[in-house]
Amino acid sequence: MYLFGHCAGFIPFLAATSASSEHIMMSSPRKMAVFSDVDGTLVHYPKHLMQEPESSVDSDGIDLLYLPPSKTGQRGVISSKTLRLCQKLRHRGMPFVLVSGMRSTTLFQRLPYLPRADAYVSESGGRIFYPVDAPLDDDKNKIDGLVDGVLVNPEPYTGCPSSHHNPFTLVEDMEWRNQISNLQCAGSDGYSTLAPRAGSDGFSTLTPPTPIEHRKGTLWEHARTLQKRGFFLDSSGYATAFRINRKHQESDLASNFDNFLQICKMREDIPDEVGCSTNLGCVDFYPNMSGKRNVCAYLLGKFLGHHDKAVSLKSHALCLCDDDNDVEMALACRKAYLPSITSESMHKLASENRDMIVTENIDEGKVESLATEAALEMILLEHKD
Repeated sequence: MYLFGHCAGFIPFLAATSASSEHIMMSSPRKMAVFSDVDGTLVHYPKHLMQEPESSVDSDGIDLLYLPPSKTGQRGVISSKTLRLCQKLRHRGMPFVLVSGMRSTTLFQRLPYLPRADAYVSESGGRIFYPVDAPLDDDKNKIDGLVDGVLVNPEPYTGCPSSHHNPFTLVEDMEWRNQISNLQCAGSDGYSTLAPRAGSDGFSTLTPPTPIEHRKGTLWEHARTLQKRGFFLDSSGYATAFRINRKHQESDLASNFDNFLQICKMREDIPDEVGCSTNLGCVDFYPNMSGKRNVCAYLLGKFLGHHDKAVSLKSHALCLCDDDNDVEMALACRKAYLPSITSESMHKLASENRDMIVTENIDEGKVESLATEAALEMILLEHKD
């Protein structure tokens, strides 16, 4: 068993037992659902912060939690108020879901510091997990979709209710996973077993996943095409997606990467079954049935009813976001709230769309966590009991 949190280790097993996740779905009708990106939206990366300061209160008096440092030494932060406001949404009967492009292994590591949610999505929509109370050893085999080895110990924060101190584990949505595992999508060869080791990256693959060159599925066929063109692909910790990062490419490909980004945006030479999105000098590839917009629509049906034709993202969903890889989700939802904007294209889109609300105000000092808190407060104010 691998633990996550203030008494935690590092990486869990990614394998999960096959079954449906229906037993953890909420059957009572609920109000508006809220879907939120993580990095740049809830979690911020102050440029001056490279290590955790002695105090949890920053120079502006904001009570912060500090996430573990990234490989580059950056420290992500999330405010205690952000965590409290996210729980207010849930207490009002609004399903709250984290939707990220991050690899599943990264999600598992960061869960102790993230808001408690009704569902967690990783790999740009490729995998869905639901929190459940940590089971007794004798009950583990009775829980369908239980993710082996994950035990999350939430980090305490100011105003944290005592119930949120309790450890929890995850159940994967196997209905969604089975669809993604279709050979027209990502297949099933990307799922692997990871375990911790001493080292710079914190984990090592003890049972190596199937190499990309041998993975079956349309997604991996496209991956091999890109490899033949000389691109370096990052698939570590991903089961249903891969990433191409400008920084990892040889000099000739890196120097022409802007052209590659444009080609991807125009979907040139990309199979219909494969989706892609750009984000800060990276391109993520995943099954076209995945993606943030599609996974939000799927989860909205889970929480508010598959068979209610009156329920749609445009009528019953709000989102918080910041970047190009959030565009489809933002446009599909009733309203999108942007605590920050990290691309020119998103800035242009927000200026043209009255349903995209920017809460960042640099002149007033409302940036990063303060802008996130403003967005969440606006949602709570507009959707009172």
